[in-house]
Amino acid sequence: MIQYAPTHATACRSVTRVSRPAVRLVLILALTLSLAGLSACATVKRDAGSDASLAVQEVSRADMESAPEHGEEPEQPTEDAVAEFAEKDSATPLSPQEEQALATQADITFELDSVETKEMLSFFRYFTHDEKGRKHFTRWLERSEAYLPYVRQVFAERGLPHDLVYLPFVESGYNPRAGSHAGAKGLWQFMPFTGKKYGLNVGWWLDERYDPYKSTIAAADYLSKLHDDFDDWYLALAAYNAGEGRVMRAVKSSGCDDFFKLSQMQQDRWRRGKRLYYLPKETRNYVPKLMAVIKIVRNLEALGFTQPNWDAPANIAAVQTRPRTDLRAMSKAIGMPWDDFRTMNPAYVESGTHPERKSTIYVPTDRADAARAYLASSGFREYSGYYTFYKVRKGDSWYRISNRFGVPIAVLKSYNDRTGNLLRPGQSIKVPGKGTSGMLAEKLRESDSKSAAPARVATRSKGSYTVRKGDSLWSVARDHGVSMGSLARVNNLSTRARIHTGQKLALPDTGTSTDRTRQLAQSRSNYSVKSGDTLWGVAKRFNTTVGTLARANGISRDETLRPGQNLYIPDQGANAARLARNEAKKATQTITYRVCSGDTLYDIAKRFGVTTRNIMAWNNLSSPDIRPGDSLKLYQ
Repeated sequence: MIQYAPTHATACRSVTRVSRPAVRLVLILALTLSLAGLSACATVKRDAGSDASLAVQEVSRADMESAPEHGEEPEQPTEDAVAEFAEKDSATPLSPQEEQALATQADITFELDSVETKEMLSFFRYFTHDEKGRKHFTRWLERSEAYLPYVRQVFAERGLPHDLVYLPFVESGYNPRAGSHAGAKGLWQFMPFTGKKYGLNVGWWLDERYDPYKSTIAAADYLSKLHDDFDDWYLALAAYNAGEGRVMRAVKSSGCDDFFKLSQMQQDRWRRGKRLYYLPKETRNYVPKLMAVIKIVRNLEALGFTQPNWDAPANIAAVQTRPRTDLRAMSKAIGMPWDDFRTMNPAYVESGTHPERKSTIYVPTDRADAARAYLASSGFREYSGYYTFYKVRKGDSWYRISNRFGVPIAVLKSYNDRTGNLLRPGQSIKVPGKGTSGMLAEKLRESDSKSAAPARVATRSKGSYTVRKGDSLWSVARDHGVSMGSLARVNNLSTRARIHTGQKLALPDTGTSTDRTRQLAQSRSNYSVKSGDTLWGVAKRFNTTVGTLARANGISRDETLRPGQNLYIPDQGANAARLARNEAKKATQTITYRVCSGDTLYDIAKRFGVTTRNIMAWNNLSSPDIRPGDSLKLYQ
């Protein structure tokens, strides 16, 4: 980035004419502007248009919260590494085969000037002469075999130039799981806003920017639109890399619609008092880099690379799944290794599909019928790893949150990829709902947790269970309707102990008084558990404690509730709910409040001078979790 700097004399004259506070103010402003400029140019992001509001939407909080963290970093060489190698390699003569490859013409006529030709030659030398560069390019070619035939088919149907099928080499190295720190994802490196704009779902359950097939259709639509806008493939490609708004501003401010002239306009940021916008360095090198890739790909064998089989028919079938499908169970049912299934379905963030919507998965053609049969069978298994978000409050700890939701600390930390104990107020963490995914169970089983001394209190056992792959102490306790503590005690284990496939566990007999308590609670139950309920949430809703509620129902404090399960709510909680309803009747004003992004129940209660418990009672909420767009009734 080139910054304007005044001469020393000019700077000195300015300083002598202002007071010290003014000098400090000027320096602060200059530093702020400099940092702002650096942050704006540090990473090339695609904004969706020339309107500034679109750029804001591109990196909005909603996008950041709705998308998973970045995947594998694209294996793209830095421009400095390429330039450094090309300079060292410049004395190495090119072979006749390399000279012939460089003379190859592309479908799109690229009229490179001397500067762009030099850049193109640098990339060509790096990918063909440098050991690391050749290794990267070979890996890209191997990956492309699975996806390039489909890309070629889609682009041919849209009438796009054939050479554009090589664009993913430049974007992601043909890696559908690629993700940059700037937020671009997938084969085509879509940013969240642009991906959504072209029909891709971007969320916690599913991020279709990673879907190599749907994202290819979106990329074809986007490239077609850019070419319609600029009527020039050079500018269209620059816009794909840097963002159409950025390129449009560069064209308008310079009065030049020639990509190569724009690439050279980088000396002056101001002309006749007007701010000029130019293309970032990465974008200026984008076309030369693509050109080098095209020349290499069209001459693979002559340059010593193995030619991939890009003519093989795609062995893949799309299958529509039910909501809440456990993908691990499904892959096992159709005889497909989990790693292979994940490779074919990189768009899934979790091991399950969306809890409320149907989704599309990809399987080999010969397993499509088995997949459909499984989805319609009685053996279909729902995914149990869904979670909600909890905003950390002042004074919270992992222990306190664990007790509040009845979820072991190890599970909470694993779900949030955390090992330390530090929590910050305002931080959002994921809290699992009904259970945890097989992936998480494996992660817990593989973790190094030291077993504490066995508990001294004995618990009678009744029956046994043989541990299966993916089980954890918590999941076994959940599936058999017992507490993790009692299961651990009857087996002389710590609640943090690891269990192994094939291990036999004794199941606790909860008998006698506990059974009678449960039977009594069932006979006078007054609340049916809903999906997402936790013991803490129900207790808070009815103004009672987790301990009181657990004792009244003969269950443990860490019990995992199941939808449809009946609970007895002690009178203390019912009275509190009735009091809240009575307050509503006395109210002189009824307010319907729509939850905004960033709101918490505590914030809303404080704003309107009411209590969180009243809000939960007025709106039949079983937990304090709220989402943007929810409507809440408030009484004042």
